Amino acid sequence: MNQPAPGTVSDCVILAGGMGTRMGQPKALLKINDRTLLKRQHDQLSPLFPRISVALKDSSLLDPVEALCWHQVLLDPPGSRCLVDVIGSIIERLAVPVFFAAVDLPHLNQAVVSTICSHHSAGISVIPVDDQRPQPLAAVWDPSALEFVSPPDGDLALLAWVKRCRTRLLHWPEQFCSEGDPPTTSPFKNLNTPEDLETWEADA
Repeated sequence: MNQPAPGTVSDCVILAGGMGTRMGQPKALLKINDRTLLKRQHDQLSPLFPRISVALKDSSLLDPVEALCWHQVLLDPPGSRCLVDVIGSIIERLAVPVFFAAVDLPHLNQAVVSTICSHHSAGISVIPVDDQRPQPLAAVWDPSALEFVSPPDGDLALLAWVKRCRTRLLHWPEQFCSEGDPPTTSPFKNLNTPEDLETWEADA
């Protein structure tokens, strides 16, 4: 497995601020086999990065979770309107390339993350694409993306930001799987409903 190149992508931020309205509780606190999604992502990603942080709306969300070793707990900026504001503020604060991972991607694995990070080069964000749709919540965002964070047309959608900035697109599965390897379940499939969680638990 290719590890992220040292000094290229050394920071990871788990995005765990979603309230999980359809789930009935914050997604970060949902459990699969008695382990919260937040702990699952932390355990999976922390071996790959020297620094792993978590982004939250409110730090009290961590109260019911067992203590995890975070480089930083990053709170959403006051008045943030959308993920563009949240991710942009984190990139500005850290001022380095960052691998961002949504907490509700239980199929994301170390091999996929390492592949994404290995394609980063200065000034270029790396965004995977699954079924022709960019996946900016499992991606390397480069500080150069801040040049394009303010939309001239007022479009604050995260996918619109992807289109504005300089990116390298990696298509799933052809640019992730070795020749002859059968594609596995998409690592970019997230959990949106209780039914999604039940299906994942049944397959785990």
